[in-house]
Order: sequence, then C-alpha cells, then structure tokens
Amino acid sequence: MEDIEYFPQELHVKPKCLIALTGLDVDKKPFHASVLNGFYSNLRSDRLALRFRNLPLDHQYSRAKPKHSSQYEWYLPKGLLKRQWMKKHLEELPAVVVVFFDLEGNDRSWSDKVKECARSVELVRSNLITRATKIVVTLLQDKASNVIGGIVNATEDSQELCDQCKISIENLFILRQSEFMLSSIKRLEAELYDMACNYYRNAAKRVKAHKSSLTKSTQQLLLVRHTFKIAFFDELKQESNLALKHYRQAYNNLLELKMPDAHLLEFKVVAGLINFKICRISFQMRASDAISQFQRHIDFFKVAVGMPELAYEHEAWLSKQYEIFGGLLDEATEFSSKVPIAQHPGLYFHEAGRHTINRRAIAARLCGVTAGCTLTQQNGNISTGSLVTSSDKSPTLIAATGVVGGAVRVGQTDAPLTAVVPATTNSLPEFFGQRAWRNAGQAVETTDPAKEREGILALQAKEAQVDHSKLIIPLFARALLHFDRCGAKRMRNYPTFCIAEEFFLQAEYGNALEHYFKIADDFRRSDWNPMPTSICYRIFQCASKLQKHALIISSAMELLSDYSTLSQNEKEEIHKCIFLKNELQVDWARSVASCQPSVELETSTPEVIDLTHLRSCVELKAQFAKSFFSIDEAVKLLVFVKSFTSLTLHFDALSVKLNHEALQDRQIASTGASTTTPSSSSVCEWTHPFDLTPEDHLRLVVFTLDPTTLGSAVQVEAIQATIPYTDSGNRRYCLCWFPSAGVPSPISAVVSCNYMSRLEEVKRIFTSAEDVNTTFKSNLTPQWELFTNQLSTEILPKSAKLEMSLRHTPPLLCNEKYVILCQVLNTESAELNDLIVSAMLAGGGANDPSTEFSPTALEAPRRMGSVAVGQSAGRAIASASSTSAFNSVDEIFSQAFLSSHLSPGADLVCPIFVHCPIVAGDRSLRVDAHYTMLAQLPSAGARVLSWNKNGSICVISAEMKAKNGNSTELTLTRCIQSKRVQLSVTPPFEIASRVLSLKHEPITTVIAGRPFVLEVVLTNCSPWSIDIEKSVLNLGSGVRFNGACYPLPAPISLDPYESFSEVQVLVAVDNQMNAEFLKLGQYIVNWRRRRPQVNQDPSFPKSSISSSTFNLPTCGLMTLPYSVELSLPPFGLLHSPLTMSYTLKNKTTLLQELNILLESTESFAFCGVQLASIRLLPSSSRKLDFTLLPLRPGYVQLPRFQLWSGPRLEVDGAEAAETENSVDAETEVSPKRHLLRQLQSHIFIMPHLEETLTTT
Repeated sequence: MEDIEYFPQELHVKPKCLIALTGLDVDKKPFHASVLNGFYSNLRSDRLALRFRNLPLDHQYSRAKPKHSSQYEWYLPKGLLKRQWMKKHLEELPAVVVVFFDLEGNDRSWSDKVKECARSVELVRSNLITRATKIVVTLLQDKASNVIGGIVNATEDSQELCDQCKISIENLFILRQSEFMLSSIKRLEAELYDMACNYYRNAAKRVKAHKSSLTKSTQQLLLVRHTFKIAFFDELKQESNLALKHYRQAYNNLLELKMPDAHLLEFKVVAGLINFKICRISFQMRASDAISQFQRHIDFFKVAVGMPELAYEHEAWLSKQYEIFGGLLDEATEFSSKVPIAQHPGLYFHEAGRHTINRRAIAARLCGVTAGCTLTQQNGNISTGSLVTSSDKSPTLIAATGVVGGAVRVGQTDAPLTAVVPATTNSLPEFFGQRAWRNAGQAVETTDPAKEREGILALQAKEAQVDHSKLIIPLFARALLHFDRCGAKRMRNYPTFCIAEEFFLQAEYGNALEHYFKIADDFRRSDWNPMPTSICYRIFQCASKLQKHALIISSAMELLSDYSTLSQNEKEEIHKCIFLKNELQVDWARSVASCQPSVELETSTPEVIDLTHLRSCVELKAQFAKSFFSIDEAVKLLVFVKSFTSLTLHFDALSVKLNHEALQDRQIASTGASTTTPSSSSVCEWTHPFDLTPEDHLRLVVFTLDPTTLGSAVQVEAIQATIPYTDSGNRRYCLCWFPSAGVPSPISAVVSCNYMSRLEEVKRIFTSAEDVNTTFKSNLTPQWELFTNQLSTEILPKSAKLEMSLRHTPPLLCNEKYVILCQVLNTESAELNDLIVSAMLAGGGANDPSTEFSPTALEAPRRMGSVAVGQSAGRAIASASSTSAFNSVDEIFSQAFLSSHLSPGADLVCPIFVHCPIVAGDRSLRVDAHYTMLAQLPSAGARVLSWNKNGSICVISAEMKAKNGNSTELTLTRCIQSKRVQLSVTPPFEIASRVLSLKHEPITTVIAGRPFVLEVVLTNCSPWSIDIEKSVLNLGSGVRFNGACYPLPAPISLDPYESFSEVQVLVAVDNQMNAEFLKLGQYIVNWRRRRPQVNQDPSFPKSSISSSTFNLPTCGLMTLPYSVELSLPPFGLLHSPLTMSYTLKNKTTLLQELNILLESTESFAFCGVQLASIRLLPSSSRKLDFTLLPLRPGYVQLPRFQLWSGPRLEVDGAEAAETENSVDAETEVSPKRHLLRQLQSHIFIMPHLEETLTTT
C-alpha cells in the first residue's frame, strides 16, 4: 500500500542535469561563497535546466554494480523498476563534477599548487571509479592575469596543469572575482550543460546497447526497464519529444506482459509511474493526448483487481490515479480563465473520492472496517436503504461470497485483525510494487503459503486502522472547489453529501450539518423522495446530538410527511417525541439534553421555527373572504390547515400575525383607547387545542377581525401553530409559516370545469356558518393545490349617504382662478361631525400634462396646477399666482374644515379654486367630504370547522368576543363621500407677432439704430367672452420705443374667436456686445372672464383679473459701419423737377471709402453725378443731392441706388449672388442689402392741372 498511497517525490520534480560543485570553502572564504551564490541564485527565465549540489572533495559517490558481460542474455530480472534508480540520477550521481581550486596566474609556488590541484582531482576521480562522469577544473583568481585567458589557451603552464590533473585543455576554466563574474558563470553553465547532455546521451546509448541484446521471451521485464531508462535520460537532457516517445514504448511493452494476480500490484504501480510521465509531458504539448492516455490507462487496468483478499488495494490504486491526474490537469489549467467540462479537474477528484468510498466498503467486508451508513453502488448511485439506521451500531465482519469490484471476497477469517506484521513489511522492497514478504524475482509457486497468509493478514490489519474519512474529505473538497469555479452547481450535490457523511461518521456533527444544509433545498425541489428523506434524517440525528431543538422539530416535521420514505414504525417513534406530551417525550428530551450541558432558557417566550420552505407534514394557507371590506361589515380571514401524514397531529393554539396600514387623516374607526400608527401589527388567536386527524380533508379556522384595530389595509404576515413539544428548560416551540414567501404548489390534479365555482360555494358556507355543531354536506373533494393564498384586503370606510354636487362653467382657462362650487347635503339618519372637504388635482384623459417630460421632479406639480378649498383660499391662491410659487406637491391637494356639526337635512356650500397656470390639457379633480358619525361595528371572534373525508363540514367550536360586554355599543366611524369631475384646460388666447420694416414689409433682421415695427395679434380662443383690461410690452434690454408708447384703450371686449392687433415702433440700441440675435421681450395681458349671463348664480364670486404672458419673437441683429437716409418730397409733379437727397453717415472711427451708383430708369430723367466715389471721415456725414425729372405719372419706382466699397467687379459678383439667393433665403441677404431695402423705393407723380383739363 505504500507504493499506492505515497507517490515517489522524484516524479514530481522536473528532471534536470545534476552538476556537483566541489572544492568550495564557503564558510571561510567569501569569494567561494559568492561563487556558490552565483550558481544558486541565478533565477533567469531562460536559465538552463541544471541542478547544482555543493559537495566536499572526499564525497563518496554511488558506485556501479558489476555488469553481466557474457551471460547477460541469461540474466533473469528480479523486478521492473528499482526504487532508488531515479533518485540516484537526480540527486546522487552527477553528470559533471566541477573542482574549484584557488590558483593565481602569477603565483610563485605555481608547481606546488599544480600538484595540490592534481591530488584533489585524483581524489574525486577515485570516488567516481567506473563512472563516466566528466571532471572539470575551474581556477578561482582574485585578480587578472596575462598567463591564462577566459578559456585557457594551450600554453605551457596550462598544459602542465592539464597533464598533472589528467584532463583535456577544454575542461579547464578560469573564474575571476570581478563585476563580470555573473556573466562568466553564465558562460560556464552553458559549457557544463553541453557536457551533461553528452553524458546522458552516452548513458542512453549504453542502455540501448544492453536493450538490443535482450531476449523478448524471457527478459520482457528488462525491455520495459531499459526503455524507461532511455526515456528518463532523454528527459534529463530536455528532449521532451524523444522522452515521450520512449515512455510510450515502455508503457506499450508493459501492457504486453503477462500479469498474474500475485505480481499485478507491481505492474500497476510501474504503469502508474510511466502514465504519470506520459501525461505530464503531453500536457506541455497537447492536453487532449494526455486525457486520451489516461482514459486508456484506466480502461485497461480497471478490471485488473488482483488478489481477492486485497481487493481494496485496487480501489486505492484507482483513487490515487484519478487524484494524480486531477492534480496534473489542475496544474495545466491553472491559468485558464474557463475550463471546458471535458477537461474539468473536479471530475477526477470526484472519481478519486468515489473510489476511496468503494475502498472502504470493500475493506468493511474483507477487513472488518466500519464503512458507515452510506455505500456507493457499482453504478455510482447512493445506497439509501440504510440511511435511517443508527450509526452507533458496532461493526461486524460480514461473510462475503459475492464479487467486490471484480474480485472474489474471502469469508470470515479465524485470525485476529491485530496479527503481527512481519518484519519484512517494515522495510520497502528494492523494486516498486513488490510485496515485502516475497523475495525479489520469486515465483508465485515457490512462495511460502504461511508467510503469504501472514502478510495478507498484516495488510488487512493495517487497512483496518486507516481513517478513510481523512482521505475522502480532501478529495471531494477539491472537487467542490473546481465545480464552484466552473459554475457546475448541479454537480456539487454528491460531493457535498459525501463530505457531510464523512463528518457524521467522525462525530463532527456541526460540520456535517453545515454541508447537509447546502444540498437540502436542492433535493427538496426534486421528485426523488429517498434522497431528501436521507438528508433530513441525518439532520435530525445531528440536531439530536447537538441539542438543537428547533432543528429537531423542523426535520421531524419533514420526516413525518407523506414525502418521507421512512417506515411507519419509525414515523411513529418520531411522532411520539414531538406531538405526545407524556413521559416518553420528557425522557427523550432529557436523553438529548444529556449529550451537552443544559442551557438555561426563558420559558415565557416560545421559539419560532420557520417551516415555509420545508416539505412539512402540515401546510397552512390563508384567504380573506373578499378583496375589500367596509368597516361596518365583518372582516373574515380563513386559515386552512392540511395534514400530509397518516398520524394524528396535536396543536395547542393557532395565531395569525396581521400587518395594518393606516394614515392619520384616513383613520377608519377610532375609539378613545385606539392608538393606530402608520404601520402597526396585531395578532388574532385561537387558544384552544385541536387535532388534525387522518379522517379530515382539512381543518379551517375562520377569524372575524376586530374592526377597532384595522387600518386602510390588512395583510397576513405570519401564521403560527403551537405544538406540545418542550425542551429540558420547559421552553415552548411554535411552527411558523410566512405565506408571502412561500412558493405556490404546482397544479397536477385534473378537475372538472366547474370545480372552482363549487369550491367558492363551499367557502361561502365556511364564512356563513355560525353555530356550533352545524353540519353541512358536500360531495366535493378538495384539491390542496387549488387553494391559493389571498393575503391582503382593503378596508374601506363606511358607505356614505351624504349628497355632494359640483357646479362650474367649463372649460378652465390657463392661468385663470377657476371657481367650482361644492354643495353638500346631509341625508344621513344621524348628525354629522367634523365635516372636512378636500380636493386633489391629478392628471387624466388623453392630454394628461403629468405624463409629459419634465426636467425635474418639482416641475410635475407646477405643470399640473394648484387647488385651494374655502373662501380664504381664493385670496391665498391669488397671492401665490402673483409670485408663481407653484413648485410644491402640497399645491395639488387642499382641504378645509366646514362644520363641526351638520344636522340631517342641512346643507353647506364651499368654493373650490383651481389654478392651472402653465400647461393646457385634461385634469381630474377629486373632491372628498370626510366626516364622522356613530355606528355599530361587528364583534371579533373565531370558529373552527372540520371538512371530513365523508363529505361533512361541521363547526367544531366557536368563540366570540364582545366589546366591553356590550354587543350594541356604537363606535365613532369615519365616512368619505367622493366626487370626481373632469376638467378641460384650454389656453385663453392665441398670439401672432411679426417684425416689420417702416414700409410694413416683413423682415427677419433689424439694424442697430434704425426703427422697426412690432405687430402683435391676439385672438380669443375660449368659448366665453373676455375683457382685456391692460396690455404691457416688457421689452428686452437691447430694445426701446422709438418715441412714445401708445397703450391700448381699456377695456377691450373680445367675443369668442375675435382678434385685435397692437402695433408699436421700436428701435434696437447700439450693439456693443456684438450679439447676433435680439430678444424683443414679453407681451403681458391682464384679462378677466366676462360673466356669461345677467342672472348668474349669485353664489359664484366675481371673476378676478388674470394675467397671461407671451414671449415675443427673436430676430437677427446687424450692425453696419455706415447708415443711409433718403429725403424725398411726399409727391412729385409730372415734368417738374424734384430733389432726392441721400445722407451717408460714417458710424465708425475709421475712414470709409464708398462707391455710389444711381441707375437710370425710364420713369425719370435726372441730372447729377451718376457714379462717384466718396470718402467719409470718422463720425462724419455727407449729403448727396440728385435732381429728378418725372416722365410718367402714377406710382413709379425711383432710380435704384447702389453703394459699395472696392472695385466694380466685386459688387457685380455680390449683386448677382444676392439676387439669386434672396428669393429663397432671406437670412442670406447682406447687411448692405438690408439697409437699402428699407429705403423708400417708389413715389407718386401727379400730372399738371392744365394737362388734365386739356386732355379732358
């Protein structure tokens, strides 16, 4: 077993050429220590594969055994592979020995030193006798010398040294102490590596020579051994491809051998060593070849069991093979980000652990080892037949007559398991895998049977002392690690279960519980019941050992269910411990408590055990009778209790924890002692014991909730059932279910189409049954999967009989303080108290402004608008509108206290003001009237019903709780009457504004300093007439009136869809900031809605003045370096000269050179300079006069005036481009063009009176 369990350490080490360093006195000479550190600390990535050992000069090296020369073909090998052969070549027998000697090149005692060096070399040579190891001499020098170079030249002194030491000149080196010493050591390493490779090459040749003379019929073992040696020498000289080739040859030769059972262990051990070498080299080249080789290796040897008495060794060998290969694969894939599932190291560690479990199972039959309660079958499945048996039973030897892993088991032995191990078994044999009690090479027929049997008994006794759990747990732990890395969650269950079983066998119950919990939920969700039963029973056993009473109960509730595969007797024993309050339970609790010191617990507070996600023998579901209740009707909660066991279950009490939600302003029922909070909880209880019998389909507890504790909503939070179980400290335990966290059961039953309607009828019977012993009949068989949880209900106020009407004149106009009159009339039979009217504004309809995008959260109520209730609210909303403070959520909700008492038949009117300043669209206004009044509420209580399997439904018991002993007591309740109205918000006006020139032509760009006209057209868009009280132009910073401002006459009345226009002359101030655009400002209109009729309801308040603000357009702004003014008479006479004057003004501080041209026309004859060039000094002006003679009467065009700077060609190109583009794009016109287009272009010419009379 040593060769199986303990893998040779020399196989894990990468083979390197062994170099011996001798002659270094590192303790006394610092130079020698620095040389040795240079060889040892050279950690380059490209360093040659060399291994150095510092040895003394007189070190005794391994001596060679005498070789068989003439009779080698008759040599019979004693085994396959010697145990110490690889270690010898890796650590003991060097390929090269380097002898260091201190010798300066100019040393005066040169001859004496040479003789001393020769004696040192001869001492090393004598210890290496018959070995082909190379000897190299390296001279250590403190300073440079001209006698001997880096590699010593063939000089007289160096030749003398080589002759004395009997070495060639190529084996003499020098090493000087300098800053370049490490470079010299690197070059020396290269020379030593070449010598070492040559040494191993020659060694391989010698082995090949021996191999060629072998006889295959009688020396097949030597054929395997020599091929392995050749491959090992190839690996030492770092020829991996060649080494892999020879390792495969050795493996194939091994598979061709005859393998008797007596020597099968030796073949399997050596095959495992060779397979390790092949796989390790293959992983460096091609990982798939390594996996294929390992699969071939396992397929061949998995049926080679060997001696039947030691069949467990085969499982141990298989486990070790999988473990070693898993380690190799883990090392090869260590830096891989994602490992394919076919190359998963966890699979091999998993198989190693499984074979170790098989090893323990076989050892239990052969050696009497306690194998525990879990065995692994041949197909790898878990045998759960014995999972519920006690683990405290003492192991017994089993007489085996079957087959164990392919080997025949032996029967019970008469020899004791404590047989004395022979002395030969304490020392390892010379060859791998051989038995210690056999002589090397001894045939099976010549083995002493008594000695053979004694050795087998000794191995069985040794196996009986092995703690297999310590071998199994690390293997499965490594498998789990790789499964987690690769996300193979489903493959984690089996290793986790095996680890938990091993911890359980070792009595480490805490660790066992931790691992059982990891897989319990996965198996609960499966349909295979034996496995969760096994795990649950293990949890029950561990909890019993650790005195965890809550865990004992939870696991027992699962074991008692119909899903459990326990026998009926076992279930009855567990049932007595949990549900029967008698001496048996007390004794069992004391026996559990005796495992550990008792802990003092509080007996007043029971411990809660959560069974929500467990497959318990009891399930509970809760339903409210309706989805909503009013406060004056009974709120009934139905709790269904279903048993899934054939045993009677006893419960001491049942309680439901409820969660209430209530707002202080929406409190539904209030009494003097009530302290309802925004979020509170209450408990409704059934405090009488009841049983769940096998004769019942289910039990039902109907709770009628106390209305004084209810809020606006009620939700079932948890359901608890108290059981009779108590621990040693008399502490009680409650089973708890959280229905909201549970997973709905899958519906597998086939039911009729009217099943659900019939089930609802039965539920109505449940809620209507009141008296005890009332019995109903039903032929409906309940399907538990179809019972769903309805865990919440809404509690509505008492239905209100208050009449409420809303009067208004739609539509609502933007920014108008709209008035809605709310009239309430008390039609209740009693007096109303604390009447409050509230209004809430919300979005609604297709044009909901709240659904539009708003940049911030505060913009939502601002876009929605505001609402205010009451007379004082009208003044408040008026002040708020002036400051535009509509950015609070509180603006969309308002309430006002109307009256503390309102008699029956009395009414009140309250105005509601709605203000929507920004966005038009649809709004929804909800108006609520809150008041309180005295009313009678139902009483709280509970009833228990039983639905038997014979179809009868019976009320077993009932309990009603009267309020303060008076069932007719009146309670102050709150009522709400609601009214909703849809409001359509429309804008009151449509505005259209234009920018015109002084000729009333539309323009898009204005010139700084020149006046222009702003025209504003306002249209009434509402269906009601509007009075315009005032209009104001709030001009921008760069605009002013050109002269005085002429306001509109007030007021102006606009009928529906009627318009009015306002025109103002403006001028843009100097553009000192060089702005490209000009903001004209805002147009503000103060208006009010005209009263629709003379006989309007006088309760409506008078319409207040509202204000609407419109943004004026933005136009382009240009600045010219000069200005042009035209002076003309208002009209002209035909054939009478008139004077036309152009005034040019330089607006800059620079000299302006301009060209002017007055084009001729058929309508005028003119005198003067037609083309001229002028210069304008800074801030100066010049007047140009032209005399025109009209030739035609009527409205005629003046001669075209052109102005430019530069040559004539430039203006022609500019004019052509301007003419082409001016038709399509006004914005592309040049600034000069804008200036000239604003000048007068036509004049009216009147004919002479005489000519007119003559013509007439």
